[in-house]
Amino acid sequence: MWSDTQYTPSAQEAATGAYSAQKAQNQKRQQQQDQAPPPAQTTQQSTQPSNPGTSSTTKKKARQASESVPTLVTAPTEQPGPVAAPEIQPEQTNPEQTQPGVSDEELQQRNLPPLRGPWVRVRREPPPVSPRDEAEQQLRSLESGYSGWMGGDGSFNYRSGDLGYDRLASLEAPFEFSAPLGYHSRFTIVAKPVFLDSGQADGTSIITVQESTTSGRSLVTIPNPIGTDVNTGPSAGSTTTVTTPAQQNASGIGGELQLAFPQLSLAAGYTPFGFLVSNWTARANWRPGNGPFTFTFSRDAVKDTQLSYSGLRDPGTASLSFPGTIWGGVIANQGNVQYARGDAMSGFYVGFGGQYLTGYQVETNNRFDGSGGAYWRVKSFPEYGNLSIGANFFGMHYAHNEQAFTFGMGGYFSPQAYFLANIPVTWTGHYMTRWHYEILTGFGVQAFQQDSAALFPLAAQKASEIGLNNAALPALTSVGPNYNVRGNVSYQIGPHWFAGGFLSANNSRNYATVSAGFSIHYMFRSQPSAVLAPTGLFPTDGLRPFTVP
Repeated sequence: MWSDTQYTPSAQEAATGAYSAQKAQNQKRQQQQDQAPPPAQTTQQSTQPSNPGTSSTTKKKARQASESVPTLVTAPTEQPGPVAAPEIQPEQTNPEQTQPGVSDEELQQRNLPPLRGPWVRVRREPPPVSPRDEAEQQLRSLESGYSGWMGGDGSFNYRSGDLGYDRLASLEAPFEFSAPLGYHSRFTIVAKPVFLDSGQADGTSIITVQESTTSGRSLVTIPNPIGTDVNTGPSAGSTTTVTTPAQQNASGIGGELQLAFPQLSLAAGYTPFGFLVSNWTARANWRPGNGPFTFTFSRDAVKDTQLSYSGLRDPGTASLSFPGTIWGGVIANQGNVQYARGDAMSGFYVGFGGQYLTGYQVETNNRFDGSGGAYWRVKSFPEYGNLSIGANFFGMHYAHNEQAFTFGMGGYFSPQAYFLANIPVTWTGHYMTRWHYEILTGFGVQAFQQDSAALFPLAAQKASEIGLNNAALPALTSVGPNYNVRGNVSYQIGPHWFAGGFLSANNSRNYATVSAGFSIHYMFRSQPSAVLAPTGLFPTDGLRPFTVP
């Protein structure tokens, strides 16, 4: 049996209201047909004689007609005879069920085209996040920060200088694995392949030295010596055959183990195996009670040149059976304390430190340094990022000038006075929730002064010094502009992946450097996509963070 209450309209009919109007008309038409007596049968019975066969046939056809397949319009009621008026259903709480159709405004709110008139797509604000949802999101972000990760970097570094001497191109490809030890510590292991190349000396590198003559000391330009080899290029008035030093490069794999706590980080490692001079390294960073004081200690290689980083062989002592005496590989043992107060809006800092530098057959050296500055957030754009500006000052002093490449020198920038003043500008921003980046720039002025120093500082090479008329590096003073630019960007590929890249350039010290690289990291825990954290801006060197950055 079919009835009006058994029919369920489709979603399209309910939205347009077509069925509602048709259903009401069908109910009214069906009630009129059921209540009115059939006039054809009454007239026939009064005018024609009674015939049982004909009456039976007529009733049979009527019965068959009544048993035909009903339609939406002619569907009969379950009970024959007069149909009672349908009961009025109680009012529903949903307003869409009480109205015959959906209005154009309601369709547009659902981002659907209206039935009448033009469709104007309106940009609507996202629904506000409830305090409960916000708390759950912060909890998920906090839990995901304790995720383990593994990843790798690829970086290329270049510094200006003379081929075969202080010019340096290096390629580093560190790989790391980090795992939390509960919620109070983190263990990280880093493997770091390194390739160094200073190029092939071509005999054109020269330096100016002070020589002692019968008339006193005078400045002379000579070919740049390396090790004990002083015949590295053509010199005025000399007929000696010039033999340029052989090209030297270095490669090896270093490593480091790190253990991080919320307020303390420790590390121990080794400079790359395969270098002529290898050393053990260490790092420590302690901020007691997350207070204003931070104490740092590090023992690491001086990476100014190939001589200071990996060491070189002396071409002056090389022969067919002996490749040459090794010297270089300078290590800086550094301690520093910093006092800083402030927050994200503003702050200041001041720090002091010192270094004790040693190397293999290299004169020992000492350094003292200090820094100070302040910063202020000048503008905040919630949809884009924050802009900060500051003032920074730095100064340092070395006991000895060891910039040369003669035997006993370290081959690193070591002025007796250095001062830097610049204005750093920092922009930390994001695009949507997957892109995070930071741009740091600093422009200012730098000045340094170098004292005169003996070209061969060790007593064993005193004969070489006398052969060059007691040659010494002359005193030098320089003042010039300073720039420092660095950009770092990260993109969250998915809940477990971060990809990043960086680019930097500066002329701090007496040379210019350029660095570029990329990184990829996989998180073992799913990371939320958020504006504040995680950003995926992982450091490429030094101590790794306690939580996912």
